[in-house]
Amino acid sequence: SRAAHFQYEACLPTNCSSGGPNISFPFYIPGRQEPYCGYPGFELNCSESGFPVLELSENEYVVEDIFYGNRSLHVYNAAVSRSGGSSCLPRIRNTTLPPSQFGYVSSTSSLRLFSNCREPLRGELSRFVVGCEGSEDEKIWELALNNNDTDEKNQMSIAMEECGENVIAPVESFGIIGNNINNNGKMVNITEILRKGFLMNWIASDCTTCEDSGGRCGFNSSTFHFRCFCPDRPHSRSCKPRKI
Repeated sequence: SRAAHFQYEACLPTNCSSGGPNISFPFYIPGRQEPYCGYPGFELNCSESGFPVLELSENEYVVEDIFYGNRSLHVYNAAVSRSGGSSCLPRIRNTTLPPSQFGYVSSTSSLRLFSNCREPLRGELSRFVVGCEGSEDEKIWELALNNNDTDEKNQMSIAMEECGENVIAPVESFGIIGNNINNNGKMVNITEILRKGFLMNWIASDCTTCEDSGGRCGFNSSTFHFRCFCPDRPHSRSCKPRKI
């Protein structure tokens, strides 16, 4: 018998640990898989928690699950897991997705977080104060508004004038915010909301035909062409049928 082609063998799906999702095209883990096993810009690294991490716009996102059937993945900001259980929001940066690679699904909304706000708060901004039980040094973000809610547009404009810094943080569904208002009217559990994460979809070559033919998908970065790695050799789209 003859051994399978080395690129086919190299692109065997793997994971960071027994608890993390399987990693295959368009994603790959440098050091565990060859770059040609994935699509450019879809590198993942393994975190201490055993889950893969995707780096986007100076943020790290823990990849909890990957749904290859509909090309989507569920992620959350890694900074939340490093907050040590504090109810205060961690320091995060603006999230900007590269449009040629990723996009938000329709169920994804976003919070706009504000800090360095002038006191006393104008208008109805006190309704959007983030509850935080930590020390003053931990109170980084002071306000959280629904960035997609037209009813809050006026308050958003005031916050933009009154606060020195703001960032946008994606969340899965803003509807849960209403269940996180305490008796003092302050929003709580914002860290938990961010920890629930959100869904993204990705844009890359379709792997279905190759996989259905028994191949493993890859990419030739020199020619910038999709490749289907098969037991005999690489093919353009799918493995050739075996002779009977």
